[in-house]
Amino acid sequence: MRFNQFSYFPVSHSQALRELSQLGLKLVPEQSSKKQLEQFVRWSFFTYNNNNNNTDYALSTLAADRETDLLSFFQSDKELTADIFYTVVFQLLGFNFLIDFGDAEQFRKETGFPIIYGDLIENIYHLLNTRTKKGNTLIDQLVSDGLITEGNHYHYFNGKSLATFSSHDVIREVVYVESRVDTDEDGLPDLVKVSIIRPRYDGQIPAVMTASPYHQGTNDKASDKALYKMEGELEVKPPHTIELEEPKLNLVEPFGQAELVSEAEEKLTHINSSYTLNDYFLPRGFANLYVSGVGTKDSQGLMTNGDYQQIEAYKNVIDWLNGRCRAFTDHTRKRQVKADWSNGKVATTGISYLGTMSNGLATTGVDGLEVIIAEAGISSWYNYYRENGLVTSPGGYPGEDFDSLAELTYSRNLLAGDYLRANEAHQADLEKVKEQLDRKTGDYNQFWHDRNYLLNAHKVKAEVVFTHGSQDWNVKPLHVYQMFHALPDNIRKHLFFHHGAHVYMNNWQSIDFRESMNALLSKKLLGLDSGYKLPTVIWQDNTAPQTWQILDNFGKEDKLHTFSLGTEEKVIQNQYDQKDFERYGKTYQTFNTELYQGKANQITIDLPVSQDIHLNGRVELKLRVKSSTNKGLLSAQVLQLGQQKYLQPYPAVQSVRTIDNGRYHMLENLCELPFNPSPQRVITKGYLNLQNRTDLLRIEDIHPNEWMDFKLELQPTIYKLKEGDTLRLVLYTTDFEITIRDNTDYHLTIDLAQSTITIPS
Repeated sequence: MRFNQFSYFPVSHSQALRELSQLGLKLVPEQSSKKQLEQFVRWSFFTYNNNNNNTDYALSTLAADRETDLLSFFQSDKELTADIFYTVVFQLLGFNFLIDFGDAEQFRKETGFPIIYGDLIENIYHLLNTRTKKGNTLIDQLVSDGLITEGNHYHYFNGKSLATFSSHDVIREVVYVESRVDTDEDGLPDLVKVSIIRPRYDGQIPAVMTASPYHQGTNDKASDKALYKMEGELEVKPPHTIELEEPKLNLVEPFGQAELVSEAEEKLTHINSSYTLNDYFLPRGFANLYVSGVGTKDSQGLMTNGDYQQIEAYKNVIDWLNGRCRAFTDHTRKRQVKADWSNGKVATTGISYLGTMSNGLATTGVDGLEVIIAEAGISSWYNYYRENGLVTSPGGYPGEDFDSLAELTYSRNLLAGDYLRANEAHQADLEKVKEQLDRKTGDYNQFWHDRNYLLNAHKVKAEVVFTHGSQDWNVKPLHVYQMFHALPDNIRKHLFFHHGAHVYMNNWQSIDFRESMNALLSKKLLGLDSGYKLPTVIWQDNTAPQTWQILDNFGKEDKLHTFSLGTEEKVIQNQYDQKDFERYGKTYQTFNTELYQGKANQITIDLPVSQDIHLNGRVELKLRVKSSTNKGLLSAQVLQLGQQKYLQPYPAVQSVRTIDNGRYHMLENLCELPFNPSPQRVITKGYLNLQNRTDLLRIEDIHPNEWMDFKLELQPTIYKLKEGDTLRLVLYTTDFEITIRDNTDYHLTIDLAQSTITIPS
């Protein structure tokens, strides 16, 4: 257990006393530390009515040391010591004395416990903001148990809203926002369904909004049928320079007149899946909005995955919350309803496609969007389905492309009536998509240009929070790296960079992410005047379990560490015998395993690390290569080699359903990345079509057996290497998980003497 608390900020002595008093804990500074501790402990057992006769028993169940229970200690003349203090507070945080720990001082050091024994008022205030063994902060645990009566009013502690709103008696309603796009070209603005869950409150409240095309369901069967075979020959492309036009967005005007009514008419029943971060904010006074967007079940239009038509429709929901767009009670468009409950301030939430839509929304500069929380989001769709002139697949999903994603998310076809009315138009649109996405060349083109949010990053006005994993080979780290650096200098931006895969990190044991977002949103959306500041980069240290550090930036080149790759020429054969080719194609995990074992067609170079290096940014390969033919693809991976403990990419459950998102509301598992032995750890990787070796927009010939000099930047990351570690660089052609599977008979020759790898730190 670690107690790194990025959500906590110290306050003045007087403010701490004031906030504690508002909780019903009225400490007297003149009293002894022992008396203050006793008062606090008895107060924390409020379920016993805080009566001494009742709380005596509760105190007797705790220990002050190995010989004395806590009640006996308070009744004795013994002085309070640091060791007794820590022994008591660890028990209050849910740790079992003589089971989880025996020596409080040793446990304090092992866990990095942040509270330094001294001023008891400061200590108690800090303790309430400290995470328990179950994953909640102590104050959240007490509030969940009923410390403050549910009254649908805001209560704050250390700059964070407490769970004092009822999550069981909420307003659940549906409205249909009139967008400014007509994706199906039927002459009417597309309607977008908005599912709303909001606490009852006599006033205006902010909203957390999740833009998710998955929310209304997915068409998995249609998507599976649209998957491509990855086997095929790498295309030889004629040399040329790609030309592009500035993306355009055609907007439509509102249509017709509608009667204004006071409230929505459709009740929200079951939803596919709520987002647990939204669940957390609901009882803290934030409305939850779930929007699937155009081309989804109960909405209108076509699925335009990723373009600014899709983004505009989500934006229009924020416009409605601010009185700039209409929403209707139903599809008749006869009655409109206003969001008079909204204060106009919005934060977006969600991972993957959901985080992608957050990125896109931010680049519209829409007024009212105060914060985006973009977890593992795409910044340019080309870099999701393509890489450096190659057709690629997102990690773990070989054969997926934009059209299969469109089939997956076009949930209108889940309704038989909509299928009959609109499937023909959907299929016609899909044919256009198939043509435009260009699986033949893998080149960047106008289709991808229209889905590149980096072009509009200068318009971002919202505060930005990213989360991303170094082992995310689905939405690769390049997405967050490019977005992070494309933002205007005046924008407050933050990154939680972990060492997991494409995973949710909101319920991890080692990081108080939820609480950090609470502090930020309470400040930005509720207008709470707090001194809270979130660091720019919060990075998970790969050298130890449950350890996080603060960095100033993502990407540094203060120092460059360059390694020569060798002194000779080495060859990579592209072609496998048919048996191995089929075996790797059937199960790409087998290929990955054998690649790391040096059993594939590859060049393997081991490089000893002679000094500590804190990698931060993009590893660069400078290579001299020739191909035996007029084409070639190059794949590269950098590993840390050696049997030792590494952070594993997928979180493991630490305790089941112990994190309370309100008051026994939407309980979820407490998780953490395991720190377990492995023979190696992937640090970074990258892929390149050798015809795109100079520039993404420039396609060049490859002349057989002629040397080519070029640079290949690998995926950005943050990673610590220690003196004595071994780096392994693996160079190969086909990657059976990611790239086209070309089994033609050619080879690449690498001049290692003229090739280097450079690591920035």
